[in-house]
Amino acid sequence: MTTTPTTEALAVASRPAQRRRPVPRALAPDVLSHLQLHLQMELQASYDYFRLAVWFAERDLKGFAAFARQEALNEHHHACLVADHLVDRSQPVELATLQPNTSTWDSMEAVTRFMFDNEVAVTASAQQIYSMAERAGDYITSVFLDGVIQQQTDSEAQAAYVMSRVRLAGDDPAALLLIDQELSRGEDDRPRLAKDGNS
Repeated sequence: MTTTPTTEALAVASRPAQRRRPVPRALAPDVLSHLQLHLQMELQASYDYFRLAVWFAERDLKGFAAFARQEALNEHHHACLVADHLVDRSQPVELATLQPNTSTWDSMEAVTRFMFDNEVAVTASAQQIYSMAERAGDYITSVFLDGVIQQQTDSEAQAAYVMSRVRLAGDDPAALLLIDQELSRGEDDRPRLAKDGNS
């Protein structure tokens, strides 16, 4: 059974959220505005990766589709981390409408270049906010961004690796299918000189 909300209930629901927590150290205005923009970038990246997952699935590239789907989830998680940080600092979480991406790709290399460029842009955004927070003496945000930048840098390196592998494959369908199989395993197959963290 559904009930129609009363006018009073709707009015309460539409009121701006009041700060629930004390704010010992407010965010500098430029840090806050850029965190809001970064949150939007992470959500847009999640949307774009899901679109890529569909693009790969339509071409029966199971491993690439799984890789893009996982990256979509990762970017969504990063957006959640930023939102959590804003809530913890008693700041508003502003969500804008996502824009449909109109990019079209005529090759696998173009697709992987799109992935890599997106990762670079998101990393640059996080680094910019880090610099702003340092200048503002906002070490809480700096410490928060340490983890974000580390994860983002790893995603950037992974995207670069996938793009490099696709370039090596060139127009060879068999080589492309081998990369697809590697990605299907869900393992990080990048060559590592310090394997398992051992020196």
